[in-house]
Amino acid sequence: MAISTDGKFLVIGAIGCNDIKVFSGDTLDHIKNLQGHRKFVSGLIFRKDTHTLYSASEDRSMKVWNLDDMAYVESLFGHQSGITFIDALSRERAITSGGYDGTIRIWKIVEESQLIFNGHNLGNSIDVVKLINEENFLSGGDDGQLCVWGCLKKKPLCSVPEAHGRDETNGQPMWISSIATLLNTDLVASGMITKWRHQIVAMWSGL
Repeated sequence: MAISTDGKFLVIGAIGCNDIKVFSGDTLDHIKNLQGHRKFVSGLIFRKDTHTLYSASEDRSMKVWNLDDMAYVESLFGHQSGITFIDALSRERAITSGGYDGTIRIWKIVEESQLIFNGHNLGNSIDVVKLINEENFLSGGDDGQLCVWGCLKKKPLCSVPEAHGRDETNGQPMWISSIATLLNTDLVASGMITKWRHQIVAMWSGL
């Protein structure tokens, strides 16, 4: 689910549905279904202060949409596994995590190119990626690491291994399933869900 900066559009994607449903942000009236993804939509984000929508999917593609015209613009490919998360700020770029393909990609849309970051442990899934500002971002996944990255380096600037500790029942690192950032600061929150469906959140500063 995502909402445009000005609140004009609300978009929703769901497991079991390949379409993106567009609603009026004011009245919640359904406007249109955007079709094109072949598998379920795993992430939606508006470019800040625009009606440009970026969508990610289990079909390994990222798509660009212009909601002023309710039109499809283009598809971008590169991930070797379903995309698990997407984020964007003001620049004509989006960042995605590729699950078990072990990569994070920054899509430079105007330049029609991408930056590839190989991270975490081989064989583990990168499930969430979140921008701090236009140059730095964080990632987390099923290996329990919380990683801080810079766009100019292909390896993490720093990592917090087992950021949420280990599961007492099986000894495995706790899986990081969500990250929130306070933009342009060093304040970050990471979250996980236990097997009992309890949500646990940790706050970080100065990473």
